[in-house]
Amino acid sequence: MQLATALLEKYSKAGPRYTSYPTAPYFTESFGEAQWLEELQQTQNQGRDLSLYVHIPFCDTLCYYCGCNMVATKKYAKASEYLDALFREIARVATLTNPARTARQFHWGGGTPTYLKPDDIRRLYAYIAGKFRIANDAEISCEVDPRELSREHVRALRESGFNRISLGVQDLDAAVQQAVNRVQPESLIREVYGWMREEGFDSINLDLMVGLPHQTVETFRHTLDKVVALAPDRLAVFNYAHVPWMKKHQTLI
Repeated sequence: MQLATALLEKYSKAGPRYTSYPTAPYFTESFGEAQWLEELQQTQNQGRDLSLYVHIPFCDTLCYYCGCNMVATKKYAKASEYLDALFREIARVATLTNPARTARQFHWGGGTPTYLKPDDIRRLYAYIAGKFRIANDAEISCEVDPRELSREHVRALRESGFNRISLGVQDLDAAVQQAVNRVQPESLIREVYGWMREEGFDSINLDLMVGLPHQTVETFRHTLDKVVALAPDRLAVFNYAHVPWMKKHQTLI
């Protein structure tokens, strides 16, 4: 394994997570619908490819460390209502987008995208694929929560066209999982990982988080040993961001 030392030296500093663009510090109340429409129009004839992102904010339970834009609910009717609005937004954006532009990256995040029922995953994906030109070699990825995942979910993702899965692990230590209200036994991780391989996914990344309560160097080493043994294609390791003034549920930790 060869490390890209130049990249490490360049980005080894405090800054926003590169999980959204623009990054959080650049969001402002002064940027509204009119500015969004203007920016969208200006980019249409620059010959640039597209990256598409779909946000599914719903989760069945609340993870105490979470800093995402999410809604914890067991009422699927809320997701159905959200999907209706999402379909309308997709149609609107598609009409404003140059049909010659090709999507090279397509990502579903959340929340938990697999909160959606398998048939709704298929329906949403098919609708987007009918509105935008998605490259044959596009990276098409989805975040999944092993606790909200069935074999049919994995099959729906694969049959729809997804080719990469981001599996939320965070930590395998039982005490850490209990402290952050995300209990998912190692056996469950192994089971769903096996489903993904069996359904043909050859690009799987595991998400880990550093800085959670009860973590130590030794306990996290055990997590890493177990994760590496699964042989994922990549790892995404995040620092826990404690911002209780923004996310009040973090006071539960």
